[in-house]
Amino acid sequence: MSIMAKTPSISKRGENAPASAVRKLVPFADEAKKRGTKVYHINIGDPDFEAPIEIRKSIQRLAKTEKRFPYSNSKGLKSTIDAWVTYYKNIGIKLSSDDVIVTNGGSEALILISAALLDPGDEYIVFEPYYTNYKSFGNLVSAKPVPVALDKKSGYHLPSDKEIEKKITKKTKAIYFTNPNNPTGTVFTKEEILRVIAIAKKHSLFLVSDEAYYGISFDGAKTYSVLQLADEKMKQSIIVVDSVSKKLNVCGARVGAVVSKNKEVMDAVFRFAQGRLSPAYLEQMMIENLLKDPRKYVKEITKAYKNRRDIFLETLEKEFNTKIHKPEGAFYTMVELPIDDIDKFAKWLLTDFSYKGETVMVAPGTGFYATAGKGKKEARVAYVLNEKDLKKCAELLARAVKEYNSK
Repeated sequence: MSIMAKTPSISKRGENAPASAVRKLVPFADEAKKRGTKVYHINIGDPDFEAPIEIRKSIQRLAKTEKRFPYSNSKGLKSTIDAWVTYYKNIGIKLSSDDVIVTNGGSEALILISAALLDPGDEYIVFEPYYTNYKSFGNLVSAKPVPVALDKKSGYHLPSDKEIEKKITKKTKAIYFTNPNNPTGTVFTKEEILRVIAIAKKHSLFLVSDEAYYGISFDGAKTYSVLQLADEKMKQSIIVVDSVSKKLNVCGARVGAVVSKNKEVMDAVFRFAQGRLSPAYLEQMMIENLLKDPRKYVKEITKAYKNRRDIFLETLEKEFNTKIHKPEGAFYTMVELPIDDIDKFAKWLLTDFSYKGETVMVAPGTGFYATAGKGKKEARVAYVLNEKDLKKCAELLARAVKEYNSK
């Protein structure tokens, strides 16, 4: 008699892994494109600017001079680490080469940091709505995000210290903080950053500061790094996540960094980094020169983002006859739509809707909340396309809402 072998089960982490709010609808977008429908992508922060000429020239030079593409050190190439140190020096932060580990993008930096800081069952504070992958990275180490709600009426700025501190328990290990913020576009003030630093210090928590959008701010809002404001003692509890994806507009290059003066944290991150071998060799080399001082370039793209923000929001507000949250930085905002269910609507945009052969793809707001039921009428949109296309996106979105509700 034959015995049927039982299929093994995947891990609880595998069962609980959340789908990406930004990418989970990609198969439906691909099918729409196969049908001949043009899809405008405002679901993901992948700007349509050409890569900087300095980086393109670096690629051409490297193609002539580099005969091999070997592994780099697990910490990254010395020249790339030095470029990060120079970048931070230029924004007023003094680092040594021991304070930087190069990663494959900011996402890997967050994964390595989460592994180094969080044990199964630990909790970490997130400000909600939050960057959707914070939940994914916590799930990888069986830790739990605990949301602190941000209010749209205040421009998604921080609530009182009391509201934040009541979410802190004996299980809390860290605060994850994003400034400028993805998905709201909020730029937190100097006073707010000092408050977060003080709360982390008071409760002996790590402060993980995601600063991938540093320098991209509008209307007089000023961006600060936590390392510019913290005292030397508190810097031992701070870990900064950084990336060239946005500040150099090379999302696909996948070069980021973990930055911290805490030697124990950096040693743990390094040992995890050894397990993944190394960051990409060529990409590190091609971004080094511009990374050292990208302030002029960041200023140029920031001006373009402001123009894109304005035309997109003005068109949306006119189409919906309502006021929409105006972000202060990065290139995202949360938009409340007059619909019943954003997940159904976002999918419907790709499976059923088109106008003159075109549609638009958004990221469902539910993926940016840990609190059940929140975000059901919201979409996170990224104003990363040219002004003409963004105006069309706003018009398509308004037309789609009317058609969706009529059915």
